[in-house]
Amino acid sequence: MSQESLCLKKHLFFNLSVVESKEQVTLGQLEVKFKHNTYQGQEFQIRLYHPLRMALKSMRDHKTNRKLLFAQSFRLHHKSLSFDLTKVTQDWANTNNNMGLILEINANSNSSVVDHLYSSCEQIHSFIHASLLTVSLDPAHCKARRIRRSTEPSLPTPSNICKKRRLYIDFKDVGWQNWVIAPRGYMANYCHGECPYPLTEMLKGTNHAVLQTLVHSIEPDVTPLPCCTPIKLSPISMLYYDNNDNVVLRHYEDMVVDECGCK
Repeated sequence: MSQESLCLKKHLFFNLSVVESKEQVTLGQLEVKFKHNTYQGQEFQIRLYHPLRMALKSMRDHKTNRKLLFAQSFRLHHKSLSFDLTKVTQDWANTNNNMGLILEINANSNSSVVDHLYSSCEQIHSFIHASLLTVSLDPAHCKARRIRRSTEPSLPTPSNICKKRRLYIDFKDVGWQNWVIAPRGYMANYCHGECPYPLTEMLKGTNHAVLQTLVHSIEPDVTPLPCCTPIKLSPISMLYYDNNDNVVLRHYEDMVVDECGCK
């Protein structure tokens, strides 16, 4: 029988007073950072709640005093997680300068494996902090920029979006067949495509890339779009002859592109 164990609970407060009333919020992205990641495959549940006004004052967050904004399963494969809170940020910017949230992370495990459940929660205890990236635009400035443009840029098609492309490298093609015993080649892959504005979560853009696409939308002739680059690579093992004709088995890091993103 599976159960959930509460691993982490945090009260998050964000000051949105810097967003002026005439500005429109176009992006609200919550980033949760950890000290380390893990590839053990443990699944967690992250939930974000909006506490009611009474709960904010008393710091009581009983289930009747909060509203669930979203719940999502995840695995800690990266040191940070990003979540789209654009709609929530827009609502709060229009009504209140202070944004209060309750963050909870639970571990899923078999109820009979207590030690494993405890070690799973230890991974989440490497939590560092959470930050909210907010992007806003002044509509008056945007209209002025559009008038000066001669032509509107064409929208990217799904085939042109930044993503991993297949690339098989045959060692015979690069002249390595005489000293590499195995493998004869491998699927190296590569990254190619556009990083259009606004960057979606699937493009795994950095905060810098998000702002760069925003500046590009205003000054396309001055600032280029971010680049589509590898953000996750994996190793391969090679069996080969060294200079003394000895057979050597070696692991080469960062040889295979597993994921692509915008930077």
